[in-house]
Amino acid sequence: MYTQDDYNVVCRMLKKRWWLTALPAALLLIAAVAVFVYGQLNRNDVLWKLTVVLTVIGGGYFLFLYGVYVRPVRIYRKHLTYMLNGRMRVTTGVFKSFSEDVSDREGLDCYAMLINVGDKDDPEDDRLFYYDVHKPAPEMPLGTMITVHSNDKMVSAIELA
Repeated sequence: MYTQDDYNVVCRMLKKRWWLTALPAALLLIAAVAVFVYGQLNRNDVLWKLTVVLTVIGGGYFLFLYGVYVRPVRIYRKHLTYMLNGRMRVTTGVFKSFSEDVSDREGLDCYAMLINVGDKDDPEDDRLFYYDVHKPAPEMPLGTMITVHSNDKMVSAIELA
């Protein structure tokens, strides 16, 4: 399901987003310092207000874009690292259900899926896994015997058993 190419694309996207977030914020901070120094050297009592405005705008810009633009990609890159290089658990069972509702799992959007590892379809033998929203849904019909490769309940690969 996951490849090194997926990881490389996400790394490039993260690098681009960092530049688009950090560079303007750093320029605003540098401008604020320059205005502050100029105001102090010329004994200007008004330029400190511009320094405050530039600092607040730069800090707000950085915090907002980090939270909505950079952080989700960082979380997804971490997820891809676990899916490609993490410790995998293999579970074989009957494919019981696949939710169409999106749920949040540690900052990632996922679908819940259930497999039953027992022989008698006992609810105590149900195992819950989370499937990445960005990947196509599995094409297997319910009731099929499948093998799930997972890392911390996040599905890395699904195959017929």
